[in-house]
Amino acid sequence: MDELIARLGERLGVDQRTARELVAIVIQFLAREAPPEAMAPLFAAHPWAQGLAAEVPEAKATTPSERHFGGMARLMGVADRMMALGLTMPQVQQTVRETVDYARDTVGPEPVDALVRAIPGLRQVV
Repeated sequence: MDELIARLGERLGVDQRTARELVAIVIQFLAREAPPEAMAPLFAAHPWAQGLAAEVPEAKATTPSERHFGGMARLMGVADRMMALGLTMPQVQQTVRETVDYARDTVGPEPVDALVRAIPGLRQVV
């Protein structure tokens, strides 16, 4: 976890607290959107991930009017949360990419690619 937080801090130019919160938001989103079996390899390799996701408040539920946009509306909700921390849209995309790349490096490409495929719209971001 410390390696990922340091990587985000350096590449995005944010402090460690913000980088930690960004990672928590991404993990929280993945855990909410993906089936449990898709998240299992990530949680097995990184036991800290569930605890970190619990550190930040849950995102509000998608309203019925937003649901017809599927995963993209929920991805935009993640972007909104990150932009509230001062990120730009390119930095939001970089945060998600860096987090997924870290997972690929540490968990393995096959389980992480299956996780990405399980969440509508995520492939377009990563």
